[in-house]
Amino acid sequence: MRPLIPQGISMTQFALKWILMNPAVTCAIPGAKNPKQAEENFSAGDIDAIPDSTLKRIQELYEAKIKPVVHHYW
Repeated sequence: MRPLIPQGISMTQFALKWILMNPAVTCAIPGAKNPKQAEENFSAGDIDAIPDSTLKRIQELYEAKIKPVVHHYW
């Protein structure tokens, strides 16, 4: 995943942005153990929208690497 994330954006910020871009999501309530994490979480809303090409690549990674391992649980 890291190669898909723009420079200067943490994995946490990217994940929060991805969640917030889902039209079915009205809010996200991330956890934070310290003020720095809270600020990082808060700034995720300011990140540019994730391009469709990146979303497609994430879906491809899920289908190839994650789905075969976890999908049978639900």
